[in-house]
Amino acid sequence: MGFLDLFRSKKDDEDLELSDVYEDEEKDSLEESEKEKLHRERHEVGDWEKVIYSRDGVNIDDAASRRSYVQSCLTQMEEGSRQIEALQYEYRTVTGYLHDMELLNELPKDERNTINEYARKIYENEEQRQQYLKRKSKMTDKEYERVEKLQGQGSDIINKMKESEDYHRKIRKDLIRLDNERQAYDYRKSEADKALVTNRNLSIFTVIALVVILIVLVSLQTVMRLDVTLAYMLVILVAALSIVGLYMRHGACMQERKTVRAAKARLIQLQNTVKVRYVNNLNLLDYMYLKYGVESSSQLQSMMDRYREERAQRIQFEEAEKQLADDQRELLRALRYSQVKSPEIWLHQPEALINHNEEVEVRHNLIVQRQSLRKRMDYNREMVIGGARSEIEDLARSYPRYANEILDQVARFQGVEL
Repeated sequence: MGFLDLFRSKKDDEDLELSDVYEDEEKDSLEESEKEKLHRERHEVGDWEKVIYSRDGVNIDDAASRRSYVQSCLTQMEEGSRQIEALQYEYRTVTGYLHDMELLNELPKDERNTINEYARKIYENEEQRQQYLKRKSKMTDKEYERVEKLQGQGSDIINKMKESEDYHRKIRKDLIRLDNERQAYDYRKSEADKALVTNRNLSIFTVIALVVILIVLVSLQTVMRLDVTLAYMLVILVAALSIVGLYMRHGACMQERKTVRAAKARLIQLQNTVKVRYVNNLNLLDYMYLKYGVESSSQLQSMMDRYREERAQRIQFEEAEKQLADDQRELLRALRYSQVKSPEIWLHQPEALINHNEEVEVRHNLIVQRQSLRKRMDYNREMVIGGARSEIEDLARSYPRYANEILDQVARFQGVEL
């Protein structure tokens, strides 16, 4: 198997693994709402999501530099693979919910009527309880159900969300700082180029001035018979000092250019790593906000506080809760009998079983969640893994004398499955 075939076989395995899950994605043709457009524009990251590979300043003929460059590409492939593995379970879970909804819609009429009957009892029981309470609720039913779905993981989710928000701010500051450093390196290179031009002009001026002075001295010695020996020595001394100074200045400018190019190459590699983390963390925040229906961790914290107060009041009506629990058990039994893979989720949204509009809304939310997960997987597969893979392949093609060495380094790398 050739060097390029190693990467191609890995990509084919990944596509085959998720082909059954992704084929349903083609059925989702919902239009993007104005709110979703504003949400996307608010999180626009510009070119920070683009992973840039540049060999400018990297000495490929140097073994250490070459291995370091290939290692950075392999590390990014490992990061992308790790992200994809983490996303696949959630993607399949959401897809399973959608399959359950399709299964429910295809059930025989008698089975669906049984499920609808229990779902309607649960829904009506909840409505009666709300009327009996006759009080101003601390939170809406949807908010209560949304927090209840967290199943005691609210504190962990809030902490994770806060950590992601703090990490997002830190990464953004790092990207701004790296951008400023790159601009500073560009300015230093520009100044070095200007200094080289100035040095060249001074060299030309020095040579011309030396020639003119020598002509004048020769004329004085020949025509006026003057002793200009001391003048010759002084001119030669000044010329020598000027040449040495210009040479040293030229060398310093060339060293500055070399240093800036190498530093900028390392900066670009670091910037690529930070960009990948920035986009993945931003997508993670977007997904958590979308999944839990909030705009920030503080909003989710507020929902959690109101949920605790609401739950403390609802404990007073345990008898009604027992009846509700009985109906829920019957609904679970009916759903399991109908081969629904995740029946528990319908306990919190029975209206979706009897109200078509609610069903459409739930389906829409699941599709949006799945599209968000697909976008994150596509980014890691195409931009992160694909980009690094293409860069290594191009490096091997561009430098065939090092192809075997690059192949050995890729084969030894444990972070990327080939």
